Amino acid sequence: MTRVGRPEDYGIYRAGLEWDLTEPIVIDSEEDVRSAPRWREHLQPYHHQVTNLMTFCRRLPVTLLADDVGLGKTISAGLIVSELAARARVSKVLVVCPKLLGPQWKEELETKFGIPGIVATGRELLTANHDELGAVITTYNSARLYLEQLPEDRFDMLILDEAHKLRNLHGVPNPPQVAKKFHKALQERRFKFVLMLTATPIQNRLWDLYSLVDLLTVARGHENPFGSAGMFARRFIADERDQARQLKADAREEFRSIVYGYMSRVRRGDARLAFPTRVVRMHPLPPTPAELELIEVIREPIKKMNRLTQIGILQALVSSPDALLAQLTNMARRGTAPPELAQAVKAIVTTMPTSAKLTGLGKLIENFKQQNPESWRLVVFTTRRETQTTIQNFLEGYGLKVGIINGDSGQKNQETIKAFRQNPPGYRVIVSTEAGSEGVNLQVANVLVNFDLPWNPMIVEQRIGRIQRLASEHEKVSIFNVMLSGTFEHYIVGRLMEKLQMAAHAIGDIEALLQGTDIDNDGEGDSADSFEDHILTLVLAALAKKDVERDMALALQSIEDAKRELEREEQNINSLLGGMDEAGYVGPRTPKLPPPVRSMDAKEFTLSAFGLLGATVEEEKPGQYLARGGDIRERFRFDNHAEAQGPGVILYDQEAPAFRRLVKRVIASGMHGVSDADAAAGREAKELTEEWIKAFGGEPQSAKATTVRSFYKGKALLRVRATVAHDSYERLVDVDCGGEDYAEHPAANGLEPIGKVVRDPATIGLSRDRLIAAAEKDDAVEEFCRFYEERREIEVGAAGDDARKKKKLEDEFTPRLDISLVGLEGAASRDLVMLAKFGFPAGGSYEAEIVVRPHERRVVEAPPSELCSKTGLAVPSSCLDRCEATGATALRHLLEVSEVSRRKALPEFMATCAYSGKRVLQDELQTSDVTGKQVAAALMKTSAMSGKRAEPDQFGKCPFTDAEVLKSELATSQLSGKAYRNDEEARSDVSGKTGHRSEFITCHETRQTLAADEAETCELTGFKVRPGVLVTCEVTGKRVLPGVIGTCAATGKRALNSMLVNSSLSQASVLKSEALKSISGNYCLPSEAQTCFWSGQRSHPEDIRSCALTGLPIHVEFATSSEGPARLQTLVDLLDGIRRNADQNEVWPTLAEKVTAELKNGKCRVEAAMLSPSKKHLAACAESKTMLGLRVHQIGAVYDIADSVLVGHVAEGKRNKGHWEAR
Repeated sequence: MTRVGRPEDYGIYRAGLEWDLTEPIVIDSEEDVRSAPRWREHLQPYHHQVTNLMTFCRRLPVTLLADDVGLGKTISAGLIVSELAARARVSKVLVVCPKLLGPQWKEELETKFGIPGIVATGRELLTANHDELGAVITTYNSARLYLEQLPEDRFDMLILDEAHKLRNLHGVPNPPQVAKKFHKALQERRFKFVLMLTATPIQNRLWDLYSLVDLLTVARGHENPFGSAGMFARRFIADERDQARQLKADAREEFRSIVYGYMSRVRRGDARLAFPTRVVRMHPLPPTPAELELIEVIREPIKKMNRLTQIGILQALVSSPDALLAQLTNMARRGTAPPELAQAVKAIVTTMPTSAKLTGLGKLIENFKQQNPESWRLVVFTTRRETQTTIQNFLEGYGLKVGIINGDSGQKNQETIKAFRQNPPGYRVIVSTEAGSEGVNLQVANVLVNFDLPWNPMIVEQRIGRIQRLASEHEKVSIFNVMLSGTFEHYIVGRLMEKLQMAAHAIGDIEALLQGTDIDNDGEGDSADSFEDHILTLVLAALAKKDVERDMALALQSIEDAKRELEREEQNINSLLGGMDEAGYVGPRTPKLPPPVRSMDAKEFTLSAFGLLGATVEEEKPGQYLARGGDIRERFRFDNHAEAQGPGVILYDQEAPAFRRLVKRVIASGMHGVSDADAAAGREAKELTEEWIKAFGGEPQSAKATTVRSFYKGKALLRVRATVAHDSYERLVDVDCGGEDYAEHPAANGLEPIGKVVRDPATIGLSRDRLIAAAEKDDAVEEFCRFYEERREIEVGAAGDDARKKKKLEDEFTPRLDISLVGLEGAASRDLVMLAKFGFPAGGSYEAEIVVRPHERRVVEAPPSELCSKTGLAVPSSCLDRCEATGATALRHLLEVSEVSRRKALPEFMATCAYSGKRVLQDELQTSDVTGKQVAAALMKTSAMSGKRAEPDQFGKCPFTDAEVLKSELATSQLSGKAYRNDEEARSDVSGKTGHRSEFITCHETRQTLAADEAETCELTGFKVRPGVLVTCEVTGKRVLPGVIGTCAATGKRALNSMLVNSSLSQASVLKSEALKSISGNYCLPSEAQTCFWSGQRSHPEDIRSCALTGLPIHVEFATSSEGPARLQTLVDLLDGIRRNADQNEVWPTLAEKVTAELKNGKCRVEAAMLSPSKKHLAACAESKTMLGLRVHQIGAVYDIADSVLVGHVAEGKRNKGHWEAR
């Protein structure tokens, strides 16, 4: 920031900042509207239009306005754009509307709001742009084709007029491409602000409202609150899904709540505005013979021409003879009409008398004069310039002043309208063409004469709209359709247009009426173009002398039917949606913000700003000024009226670009008004320091500044900007700085005077944290943030479960603060921290730190003063110290310091240590318990054994405990020869030697004390014992403790317990190597073992079983494993026939004899035999037959080969199906 050059410059700079502040888009009443200067002279908006502006601002950034037809939605949109532009939020606007409405949008924005407009269709849309504020107006078809090719930052705002053209996004098999294109663009959030306009959708199905809400929700980043299409159909549609015209009764309130959450609607009745009634009157006039002759002349040639040519000639014919002649002459010249036809028409026109329409118009005017001689006014419309000129000449021949409005008149049109509005009127009659009447307000008149009727009903409605307007002073307007009776103009065009004009007045929407009309009976609604085609068809039929009455009746009935159907639909939609009074604004309370403060109005600021920039200003003439100086030379004005304008005279009002540029130039560099309170701070600080030293009797030695503390006292001006994605609020916040904060600098940097430029305000003592806190606590800033934080909760909640949408909305609606220091007005000063060095006459050298304030010539911080008890002087307390013997204070150099403790005392309270010779305080001495001398207590040691204190040289150290004890308390070890404290002595029970107890161990068995080298070690446990305790293991030879040795019951040997196991039978100990182990892991003595007869092996008794067949003892491994009594498995296999061994067959005869003898009946034969593992026995299966062989048995037996005898029992039984069973 740069210091201001003149005292008044800071005020001008501040005023510039005030004019540059961004105002929030917060409008709570008409007083909050900032754009009024743009349109005040051209427009007085109605209450509902201002309410629409307020609604849009509350619902930023997306809203749908669905007011009834005729309530001026274009004005509401213009107010919104104008307000956003006035608050610097919008500069480039894209308006998408039906083609016919493009010029109307351009005219409304330019003439009422001063916003330039470009109508661009087709590829023109890609290049259409404005340097500053402006609107590009295009059609839905052009937007469909080229919207995606436009740069994403081209437009700030999108306005969709007649947005119901996008209504078929859902509920139809194939949504139109234009609806899908806009849905995609809105979903991508390509526009910062979106405004949709539509007449109350009286023809819409529920799907149409669903589609509009879907467009609005994606534009706001919400999930559709109606849910998916399927959910919507199930919850809300009462009739067939494809029809979707009936809402479920129990869903009505929810439906309205959702719709009005995104849409604002004003009905005509709610607006309470005067809207004149319409009276349409046919005014048929008998045609002259010449006019009938003209019809006859074209009757045949017209049949051979193309459609456009036919329409052009027929409309010229009914406009005027002069228009027809001009039309055919031009066509003949271009070769598009027969020259002879043009010649025939010319022959009639040049000789014909005044036309019937002109004569009839004259009579109408005479009637108006008689009815309202003072203030009568009349507007005559015609499609043709030739007819306009003819009417003008005719009326001026009557002595009337006639105003002309057409596309070539430009500025003259406005002058004509102004004269028409005067009282009394400068012109009684205005004759206008369509080209000149766009946007013209002629409501001062209440009579309109259609001298000819366009075949496009939309154009006819636009004509009537020039006089039939909101809040007209007339209760009714009269429309006279002048026509030639008995001609096609009368019984076709006139009747159809009259019917349409009255129906359109009742419905309020000519486009909807046409769409509901099917006059060509093709099963589809009409458009303006198709209606025009149908008129052509009827007219050509009439010219061909066909009967068109039946077709006319059908057409008129179709219009009437459409009118009634639309009236029913309007009742239905009113029932469905109700009014906005039933669904008022729901949302956070609008922030209550203070009005902007402007210390200078625009004129005062402009004049002062030129002075600040070095220019002089003079008023050349009333309302016109000249600024000159430096690089400035401008003629300017403050009045926007035409008479104040001139070539090169620049407008400087608060909305003018030149004014904005001037503001930016003034505030481009920051300014401050900070003065420096200190002129010679260094010199004055040294003087103040020396004076302070001398005041207490000191002798100055030096005075040096070590630190500079910078202070600022005055006002700091902060520019605080609170921002969300689509809105921001700027305020200037004044912060009072009372000098309580300061910044510290090294003395080398802080003594320089405050320069012209302040680069870092912290260097003059401003606290950044304090300024930020003041900005954040500003009531208005907090209120703005509160509103958008509450909006954030609502918006994030509307995102549903979509985490990405939630995050984006949270970012968009979270206020962020930007705080800038933009101005200072006050004074800077310094405190110097001085290092003062001084002495006293009696000696000593001292220093103290004090703080002085040069500009006030005073010491602001210094050590407190106290009395020295020795000298009686009052000196800085920092020079004193306390005698620790008496508690009295004295100058430091008068005290002695203990060489041991560094305590201080007066000399009379000091003494000398007998051990060290050091000077110490008397209370620091103590008597030695050994020598009896006075020794500094801090130097003496204490015996860890007796607690006695003595000089260090009277002590020794026990190496076993590290304890320091008196030398007389030590003894010498007979084991190691080391000294040890004699209260911890021990003696060996083996050798009788003494030493420190840590040198001895304890016998594990006897608990006797002995030296480590006197002990024996157990080879198993490692325990130490005295000699004679250990015993020897007879198996391993190891010397071990007696407790780990046991005796084997089988061998009698002494062995380690780990080598012994216990018999599970007798519990006797036995060497594992001698014991027999069972399958389950149990042991027994050899003497306790039993012999397996089959194997001959000795086994643990629990593994021996008695064979149920033979009664012989067998090991479990040779027994059967199945349930039941154990049997020799080999014998069972032989008896079952499983085994067929033929072992030892040489003894089979003897074996068979033994078995036969044992059975004593029948004769036996050995079938199979198997040798035992011991090779001593043979298991055999023999077959026994009784006499005659009637009975056969299988005999099982065990045979002792060596002794040739059977052993055990003989088993007799019978084999059946591979299984042997005992008898």
